Amino acid sequence: MPKKSSHRKIPVKTSSKNKGGLFAFLKKLFLFSFIATVFFVGTDQIIKMQSKQTPCANSKTCVSDLSLKIDNDALGMFAGKKVTPPKIDANADLNTPVLGAETKEGDKHVYIDLSKQILFAYQGQNLILKTFVSTGKWGRTPAGNFHIWEKLIATRMAGGSGADAYDLPNVPYVMYFFHDFGLHGAYWHDNFGHTMSHGCVNMRQIDAKALFAWAEVGTPVSVCDQITGNNQCIQNNAQ
Repeated sequence: MPKKSSHRKIPVKTSSKNKGGLFAFLKKLFLFSFIATVFFVGTDQIIKMQSKQTPCANSKTCVSDLSLKIDNDALGMFAGKKVTPPKIDANADLNTPVLGAETKEGDKHVYIDLSKQILFAYQGQNLILKTFVSTGKWGRTPAGNFHIWEKLIATRMAGGSGADAYDLPNVPYVMYFFHDFGLHGAYWHDNFGHTMSHGCVNMRQIDAKALFAWAEVGTPVSVCDQITGNNQCIQNNAQ
């Protein structure tokens, strides 16, 4: 007589299986939390190291957002003295260029001669602006060939330490060309033609306004250690 096939139920120890599953889950959760903590801490340290290595003109704003900031009620501070910022009209029409109005053709290009503290703005072969500026005294203005990557009618700049600390709201007509190095108006001094900045290119407000209206995002900016008599831009240790 053929044997009947038998089907044996596999006993399930519900209690012991649940305990083992819970232990395994907690173990995985702990391991995941540990790996995530190591990853985020390591990433934070890398970011901090990179920020220290990044050339920076304004130590308190270099790694923050470089965005439009207008505060018409604030006072500024420079070289241990309070300074009064200009009032900024966010709706001012700055789209009509006052430079190069008669120059319709030619590529725009800004040159800065660090040795003479002079800025030149060309459209094609036409020189449309030549003016004294103030570049880096407490921090080097980087030599190199750049492009304006952002234009802001005003922002806040801060940095330095001790006697060199500064906090300047409503810095007008800002044209960033390399990290947070930019061309901009300066209301806290009138010593143009001499180094006075922490790395940016300070301009008289009237000149900065005119350049701001004329220049575009993408306009080349060449910072030269020296511009020779035959109009050669000499750049040592260019970025």
